[in-house]
Amino acid sequence: MATTIITAAPIKLEPLAGPSVPAITITPDRPFRLGRHSTCDAPLPDQTVSRAHCLIEFRAGSWLASDLESRHGTYLNGARLNAAEPTPIREGDLLRMGPWTFRVATKESTGGKFQTTTTEEEEVTGVRVQKIPAAELSIRAQHRLELLLDCAASITAATTEETLATAVLDALISGTNFPRAAFIRHLGGGEQIQILGYRGPAREPQSSFVVSRSLLQAAADGAVVRLDSASDLNYGQSVIQLGIQAAICAPVMVGASPVAYLYLDARNHERAAQVEPDAAAFCQAVARLSGLALSNLGRADLKKRAESLEADLRAAREAQRVIMPPTHGERGRLVYAMHSRPGRFVAGDLFDVITLPDDRVAVFLGDVAGKGIGAAILMATAQAHLHAHLVHNADPVAAVNAVNAYIADRSVEAKFISLWLGLFDPANAVLTFVDAGHGHWLVRHPGGAPDRVTCSGGLPLGVDADYVFQAEEVRLQRGSRVIIYSDGVVEQRSPTGEEFGLAKALEALAPSESPDGDVTALFHAVRRYAAPSAAPEADVALADDVTVASIQLR
Repeated sequence: MATTIITAAPIKLEPLAGPSVPAITITPDRPFRLGRHSTCDAPLPDQTVSRAHCLIEFRAGSWLASDLESRHGTYLNGARLNAAEPTPIREGDLLRMGPWTFRVATKESTGGKFQTTTTEEEEVTGVRVQKIPAAELSIRAQHRLELLLDCAASITAATTEETLATAVLDALISGTNFPRAAFIRHLGGGEQIQILGYRGPAREPQSSFVVSRSLLQAAADGAVVRLDSASDLNYGQSVIQLGIQAAICAPVMVGASPVAYLYLDARNHERAAQVEPDAAAFCQAVARLSGLALSNLGRADLKKRAESLEADLRAAREAQRVIMPPTHGERGRLVYAMHSRPGRFVAGDLFDVITLPDDRVAVFLGDVAGKGIGAAILMATAQAHLHAHLVHNADPVAAVNAVNAYIADRSVEAKFISLWLGLFDPANAVLTFVDAGHGHWLVRHPGGAPDRVTCSGGLPLGVDADYVFQAEEVRLQRGSRVIIYSDGVVEQRSPTGEEFGLAKALEALAPSESPDGDVTALFHAVRRYAAPSAAPEADVALADDVTVASIQLR
């Protein structure tokens, strides 16, 4: 299915069905919650909408939608999202919550295909446009059963919207005798339409095709509508100019929402009398088949998106596994414990422990901004360069400055790394460190509580190639522990959207007495915060990579 990936620009949710609400604009700077509760970013007051129903956020270079374990579910293109599992959303997707159906769009959206406008018969709207009685549709549909069976196979076998449109239009032209047919999608919030396929006289180019806006508006209610010239009512000026003698518009429904329309008409010298008398019923039957086919395409597209994310996840996890040190170890007079877990996407945290001359040990932990396979490659590159520089001259400032210049010169925009690098000198009980925009670390002296260290810090790596970092020092005691963690710890959100934060990290670490205890306690606290009702053995999905390390001076 042809799709357009949405960038980091704000997106809009344009209402297509449901009670009247304004279009919802969502910016990429923070997660956006929709639900029935008044504290949601966009309250949707209906009993079929849960208090916290759906979360939309920009992460890993994509816009993602997550169902917040809502009672009645969140639907993307007709397929129900798995609870608490983020799914990429793209230009033109339909997102349904309770009675509302929204179309995902950017402010500059054009749909990516041929655009045309609609025309409105001001004198005719609501008069010549008629709903077809259900009894008439049922009787006439039987006459087309054989033809429908022939075309159903090609419609349901379509693998893209374009091939579906081709099969549908072939069936409509042969089954109704209308000379002109189109498979179209209305772009919500405007008068433009998107033509997925068109059939018409050879002398008429697609670019000259104009659609009756009245028919589209009437069909948007979910009913097949018809405009014919047999009526003695007044014509609208635009219909006279176009010479329309007869027209039918049938909505293509996915669930309770129209996602496209089948439009047919006869104009000018074309003899509307040759149109089959059961054309409306036949058109409705084809529209129903089309809705099923579109729903199947939507499910297949969601599966492909999930498989693509999973492939990235596997590749990045393997890269991280290869270059990470063991989770437990001793380096001279230091003992450490570490655990790293990728979040819902792919690994972007880096960590290493390096033994240097004179019994010194270098430790660093960093977090690559952004996710995906690109973040994993940047992580591996930065880790390899830091390791090589530290082994070569054991100077933390020189290593950070060199890697910063390397990344800034080669990394794409908005790709940077927050990093903490410490050089432990056990003989003198001194920690020399460089904090490059990280800030997530604590020191715990024997008999005391874990506490933050006040320091000057610096920019993340990759922001400014000419930036010069400075080293700072902390005096340690025998038995002191340094606890470092990635931002995935404090930024993990609860099911209601609140962040874990520093205070809860300090609370979780308070009873711990060892590096192993630090790592285990903090991980368990974050896991419980993310999914309070999950069973102890359940695999809980975290929002981001989480890495925790604790280093003790013995």
